[in-house]
Amino acid sequence: MNSKIYIFLDIDGVLATSNQYYTNPKKWHAEYTCYRFDKKCVDVFNSILDNLVLTFEPIIILSSDWQNNYSLEVMNRIFEWNEVNTKISDFTGQTWGIVFFDSNTELEECRAYDINKYVEHYQVENWIAIDDLDLSPWIDENHFIRTPRANEGIKQSGKKDKILSILLN
Repeated sequence: MNSKIYIFLDIDGVLATSNQYYTNPKKWHAEYTCYRFDKKCVDVFNSILDNLVLTFEPIIILSSDWQNNYSLEVMNRIFEWNEVNTKISDFTGQTWGIVFFDSNTELEECRAYDINKYVEHYQVENWIAIDDLDLSPWIDENHFIRTPRANEGIKQSGKKDKILSILLN
């Protein structure tokens, strides 16, 4: 059996770029009222999964605030609709119980707190968080990749190689 590797995944700014946030509503999923992910970002993410699956069992934990709007079952249907080659296993949860934050830093700290709490609670050893928010004050560089360019997400040059380097070493 393959070793487990956990990927704490954000959606906006990682799989969905700013091009999707402001897209024509006709491209939205009618039932779930959500937009499509960036196809090139999905291709990069699927390629990462393909590289991992030979050695590891990738476990996807959604750390995105999309978890506030959709159940695990619906999120997995959204992943399928977007042709993501995996399912989400779990959500980090929102332990602070806040939906709207006073500052971006507050949101970043809460997101990092939720990820770290999950890691500690489930004694996760091999993991990475991928997010467009800056979680680096709370999560070290051996467990965090930032995708800061809203129009590029995970397809930003060098991100795939950096993610694989962290996960495979």
